[in-house]
Amino acid sequence: MNEKEEKLIFPQNFDIKVIVAAVIPIEESKANISRVFSECHAVHSFVSARASAKGSYITYTYNIDIESQEQMNAVYEALKQVPEIKFAL
Repeated sequence: MNEKEEKLIFPQNFDIKVIVAAVIPIEESKANISRVFSECHAVHSFVSARASAKGSYITYTYNIDIESQEQMNAVYEALKQVPEIKFAL
């Protein structure tokens, strides 16, 4: 690890933003995202949703508790498997 890299210390609580193509209803998207967090045993709560200027995408913000690097990796990998999700940060 070089001096510019920061090592995360777990557990971590942070807001995660999930960008989704606006092709399915909001409640279905929220349920799909929440299911991923639940399957990864990550405590989470919905914070907000915001549509892009053209309405093509919706950004969902969730507050999430992550216990380990492995769990964080699992969450991001599982989110990649949901077809309408474009990316998460």
